[in-house]
Amino acid sequence: MSRPHPTPPPASTPSEPAERWYGGERGQALPLVLVALVVAGAALLLVGRLADGAAAAARARTAADAAALAGAAEGEGAARSVAAANDAELVTWAEAGARVRVEVSVDGRRAVAAAERISPPPATAGADGLTPEMRAAIARAEALLGAPVPIVSGWRSPAQQQWLWDHRATNPYPVARPGTSMHERGLAIDVPRWFVADLRSVAGAAGLCFPLPESDPVHFELCRPAPVP
Repeated sequence: MSRPHPTPPPASTPSEPAERWYGGERGQALPLVLVALVVAGAALLLVGRLADGAAAAARARTAADAAALAGAAEGEGAARSVAAANDAELVTWAEAGARVRVEVSVDGRRAVAAAERISPPPATAGADGLTPEMRAAIARAEALLGAPVPIVSGWRSPAQQQWLWDHRATNPYPVARPGTSMHERGLAIDVPRWFVADLRSVAGAAGLCFPLPESDPVHFELCRPAPVP
């Protein structure tokens, strides 16, 4: 009796090692992540630049509006000063009748604005109508400066103050409500912008105060004693 031949084991099929597989999802994920990071970084950079540009454009518009109003009220010099106070440069200035047009630049962004000159009721220039105390303070300032104090606006009638209040939207400086202005009481004056620094240099010694140095730098009042506690 012959013995049965042993059945040979089935031939095994060699398999590729796992670390040699490059075509699956794991191999594709890394390049996709890198692309996404690059795109996200570029998007953030673009958004930042757009935000900076929008902020500069808004500042330019604000500076142009303020410069146009100041120019309509006091001329080119005032427009240039107000533009500089808003970190802007006055690029162009034009006048046509009662209309003024300005162009300013802020960080490379330009803006244009225009304003109309509106004639108010005749203002009281000089010291007429001011109280004796206010006149004395002005006289002290003139003695210290060795020059007269030019007064653009001094005492105002209720009608003049009402007119300014009604047209306050076109005024580059704040306007007090009628009945509350120190001008109506003869205790305040407005001077030209070019004279502000000179008058401020002696105001304290003369007894004059400038309560609104940022928003209304041309306005000076008689200093009042501090209230007794």
